[in-house]
Amino acid sequence: MKVFWRVVLVIVTLIVFVVGFVGATVAFDITQPSVAGSSQQIRFVVYKGDTTASIADRLQQVGLIRNALLFRLWARYRHLDRGIEPGVYFLSPGMTMDQIILKLQNGIPDVVKVTVPDPLRVTQYPSYINGLPNFSAKTFLSITKTGVEPNGTPLWQKYWYVEKPQPHVVWALEGYLYPDTYEFDRTADATTVVETMLNELGYQLCPGPASQPDAYIFNKAQCKAHAITVNGQNIFTAMEQSYSTTDDTLALYDTLIIASLTAREINSYSDAIGVATVYHNRYLAYVALQNGQTLGDTQGYMGSDPSAEYARDTDTPPTNGKWWTACAVQCTYVDPESFYNTEAPGQDSTQPSANHPGLPPGPIAAPVLQEITAAAAPQSETKFPYFYFVSDKCGKIYYATDYNDFINNVEPKQYTGSC
Repeated sequence: MKVFWRVVLVIVTLIVFVVGFVGATVAFDITQPSVAGSSQQIRFVVYKGDTTASIADRLQQVGLIRNALLFRLWARYRHLDRGIEPGVYFLSPGMTMDQIILKLQNGIPDVVKVTVPDPLRVTQYPSYINGLPNFSAKTFLSITKTGVEPNGTPLWQKYWYVEKPQPHVVWALEGYLYPDTYEFDRTADATTVVETMLNELGYQLCPGPASQPDAYIFNKAQCKAHAITVNGQNIFTAMEQSYSTTDDTLALYDTLIIASLTAREINSYSDAIGVATVYHNRYLAYVALQNGQTLGDTQGYMGSDPSAEYARDTDTPPTNGKWWTACAVQCTYVDPESFYNTEAPGQDSTQPSANHPGLPPGPIAAPVLQEITAAAAPQSETKFPYFYFVSDKCGKIYYATDYNDFINNVEPKQYTGSC
């Protein structure tokens, strides 16, 4: 009998020991960090549809917690299994399991994703920039209009590839804020947003290594030395040749203007080279006229409907948020005084009409790389002798060499197409 009670006592002692050990281990894993004193920040992504189990497994894999099963149990106790806001969270191995759970439970990601589509004008950007508590649309628009940061820094001095505002330019940074998907820290303000987008344009032109993507953008010589190529040619060399200047900043500016006109006309990036070449041919016609020569029959007018829409919406911003609506009357009669309206004078002498040949004062929207490269290195006028184009209802582009060809053979196709 004594032996029996001794066995019972041993078993009970073992049970108490195991329970105590497990309890102590659980308490340790919950209250102690994975790596005590660590200040390392790990970028942890919670995806849409993630479960507590999948999150726990990844947390253990990257060394943020010791025990995925315990995390799941403790997360359920903390009611974290009700769902976590998707996004990017910066977590540290120096955080306890409880601290990690509480941060995820708070549901406020450290990084906010912002997607700005193309091709927009800067006045449209604020409606796409959501979730940044310190972002001010008013400050953003002030910076993009003047090109000057709130602290008084002119951005054309900070970024060598940004042109100083030219006469008649309304928005100094129009065309420079690259459309893309960005991940901003929640503390980002309007200045950070603008600079990030300006940086991205630089990355597109002269990308640095993955470890330092901005390695070349702030130095003109370095940027040119590491620039992308177009048709096997350095893009800056191509732009200099296309726009007859050795001023790289000006060459890029003219490229962005034609790229922006192109961007507002095409539905497919594959059409960028054709449309950009038409606008470039018209630009060459304007240059020829300044030298007493004739090229084509456009009289140096760009003839861009989107430029007229830009002029109209600049004068009277739409209150319903619908920018770029088609002209209700002929675009040539929309704000004839605006230098942005590049339409040719109208035939109706009773109507005031535009009369500003050549390029508009600046870009009208922000193009992406496909449109920028097309405008940087358009086809030669001899190989692509078109000065007119129109798209049908499906977005297919048709080209014409002169006005008669346009009226008789191309314009009628504008209203055709079965998509």
